Amino acid sequence: MEVPRNDGVPLQLGDRIIYDGHFATVRYIGEVTNTKDSWIGVEWDDPSRGKHNGTHEGKQYFSIVHPTGGSFVRPKKVNMGVSFYDAFRDRYGDEQGEEAGVITDELFVLDNKKKKTVVEMVGAKSVNKKQSQLSSLVEVVVRDMYVYGVGPHASELRTHGCSIEELDVSRNLLPSWCKVAAITECLPELRSLNVSKNKLILPPNPEELQSAFSSVKVLYLNRISYSWQQILDSSVMFRLLEQLHICFNDITQLSDPQGRLQNLSLINLESNSVQSWSQVLHLSRLPKLESLIVSDNNIEIITFQDVNFGEISQHFKALKYLCVNNNKISEWSSINELNKLKSLKELKMIQNPLLGTAIPETVRQLIVAKIAGLEHCNRTQVTKKERRGAEIDYLKRFGQLWIKAGGSQDENKNNPSSEFTSEHPRYQEFVKVYGPPENSEMKQKEKSLKDNLITVTITSPYDPDKGSKQKKIPGTMTVQKLKALIQKIFKWHDRELQLSYETKKMKNVEIEFDNDLRAVSFYSIEPGDTILVRW
Repeated sequence: MEVPRNDGVPLQLGDRIIYDGHFATVRYIGEVTNTKDSWIGVEWDDPSRGKHNGTHEGKQYFSIVHPTGGSFVRPKKVNMGVSFYDAFRDRYGDEQGEEAGVITDELFVLDNKKKKTVVEMVGAKSVNKKQSQLSSLVEVVVRDMYVYGVGPHASELRTHGCSIEELDVSRNLLPSWCKVAAITECLPELRSLNVSKNKLILPPNPEELQSAFSSVKVLYLNRISYSWQQILDSSVMFRLLEQLHICFNDITQLSDPQGRLQNLSLINLESNSVQSWSQVLHLSRLPKLESLIVSDNNIEIITFQDVNFGEISQHFKALKYLCVNNNKISEWSSINELNKLKSLKELKMIQNPLLGTAIPETVRQLIVAKIAGLEHCNRTQVTKKERRGAEIDYLKRFGQLWIKAGGSQDENKNNPSSEFTSEHPRYQEFVKVYGPPENSEMKQKEKSLKDNLITVTITSPYDPDKGSKQKKIPGTMTVQKLKALIQKIFKWHDRELQLSYETKKMKNVEIEFDNDLRAVSFYSIEPGDTILVRW
């Protein structure tokens, strides 16, 4: 018994439908004993909507996973969806409809070799101009429009979808990869595909669909309820894949990619349930991986046990960008381990317990000092001046521990313990670059935010006639307020000041106050240091 859609395409077993705002999968189409007309047996995505397991009056009409997740519904009350082409035309316009505002713009796309025209809707109405504009679209979004498949208009789609490079068909009624492939094979220029929030059944031989996704480089599989193995199985359809987003899939286990995803440069695993960094290390088998996002998982520690400190790990050789926001990282040893990565340039790790171990400025300084190649930290650039300041501060901060562990200002006696070097693997490097810290520099710093007064000398090489002045300033004073104080003392109101300081304890080192909003103490200035004023 057939139940046709509005466009004449019959509903089939396994298709997806919406009933009263709830999604379900069709498990039965036909008559039910002692009732009139036809019924549709469905398995609800939300099993609490159901009433039985597909059985009516002792007869099993269909089978489902949840024992009470099934129902029979009347076809006339079911939303069976629309074809992709109808949704496409409805969203972006047809030859006849009412005139609406149109914005056209030129932009570079993906390979940066050619320009395409983007047509956008203005206001709440769809764009209804001319069908010729459909064939100029680069990006098409038909999210949440109840698309069930390509429908009866594949030839029209081939004509008018020839320029589409980015397609979003998320949260629709697509039941399988075969139905997705029937759409994408009509879009020869497709580069980016979003099928998130669909329940897609994998075909027995996924590689047979490769031709339908031959140009796709970016794939979104968010909230699709796939395991890692299912991700790998589906990936064989995408030979050119460079970016893969698989967020919100409750993935707990990862494994060797088994030779798949070898062109991948970015993988996004945000909001899954990966608990161990050992699982993440499986992804280091991806030779071209440059960006790794594992935010909002349950990772507690990062480690690369294949090499010792000071050596380069064989894992993630190409990795430049790592995002571990919203995890459970609490030990500084994880930051030490990241210095083993050959190519790491950018790190994001907000909302981890580690960041609560000190004030934000200090935490950032420590991260910068511990990872030698870092160029961006939590979205902010690490300048050369900041790096030098962070490393010098690190040298001072842990000087007492260094001495107690066997460190010495005498190069021949400098032999800190293995425990110290494992906790501070770059410290000896800092000693070689900046020289060992003096005894007076190795006083334990206060951990509280007290307004301790620091006696400094203020002078300007640009105006030596004004001489030098000694002044006591609180460490919590911002650089901006310090500038105002200096302008008042020396009457340099008409000049935009630039401040730096030098210390007698470390020769030929001058540290710039490069951020007006930071506290003076951020730059590790100490009593007896000299502030230099320029303009």
